[in-house]
Amino acid sequence: MNFFMRCLVFIALVISPSVNAQELQGKWIVSGNKSFGAFPGIHVMQVSDDSLSHYNFDQFLTKTSYNLEDDQLKIDSLAFAHYSFINPNRLSISSERLEKPIDYIRLVPTETDLNAEEIKQIRYQLKRGGETFAVDFQNRSQGKITHSYLKKIDQTYFLVIYRHGKPVTAVPIEKITKDSLTPKIHEI
Repeated sequence: MNFFMRCLVFIALVISPSVNAQELQGKWIVSGNKSFGAFPGIHVMQVSDDSLSHYNFDQFLTKTSYNLEDDQLKIDSLAFAHYSFINPNRLSISSERLEKPIDYIRLVPTETDLNAEEIKQIRYQLKRGGETFAVDFQNRSQGKITHSYLKKIDQTYFLVIYRHGKPVTAVPIEKITKDSLTPKIHEI
């Protein structure tokens, strides 16, 4: 029995890092689109088998190697960061170098039967924080300070808000129909 328990523990230890690596794989956007350190703008991180790629939304910035050791990310053999899942689609990363943990939201495909051109033709009313905002992907009048754009990374659509010609936020869209645009609500 003792030998059997040791075998189970050994198997669990061997399997757990690969399960965690698979759980990490995919594209993640920083919650709240906060920029930090060497990653300006709207930070998106792609986790693959052996590397982390970093983007300013859809513009490639850099690629680094990583290894997993328990609940630690060892990045380029120099830096360590602790990671934990708040839920399967929300990841928190903390480090001594960071003032506070950084939360990432996994990018998942947007539910829709419409294509991008059909979506851009529709004017949506978006309710957020008790206010209603008009989302019009066609209105680009010169006097307007803020513009809404529809962007896509892989199978995820985003409502990207530009102010004075620069993107200030990118909100993943969970579902788009002819009648509504539903931003991804992230549970804590």
